[in-house]
Amino acid sequence: MCPATGLVQIIGRKYALRLLTVIGERQSMRFNDLKVAMDDISSSTLTIRLAELERAGLIERQTYSETPPRVEYSVTTEGSKLRQSLFALSKYASRKSEVSKFLAAE
Repeated sequence: MCPATGLVQIIGRKYALRLLTVIGERQSMRFNDLKVAMDDISSSTLTIRLAELERAGLIERQTYSETPPRVEYSVTTEGSKLRQSLFALSKYASRKSEVSKFLAAE
């Protein structure tokens, strides 16, 4: 089995990459802030995706003993490395798309 298969299964799920991007852009975010930033995701799906990304080691959950309780999510070092790799892949895909459009126009 390809070593990337498990990772692709995780990041290929709906909202996973977007969550990684949104959290990474803001350093850390609270659940309700994520819910507002991603207004088309249900609370239950958000909870599931956050747990999956946390289990995969791509984000971490920090709980603060306050009243009311506060929980913040941030991207881990591994999550940051993945984001950098995905940026490179995105650039490649954009270049490939531009070349394909140019060739199709000929």
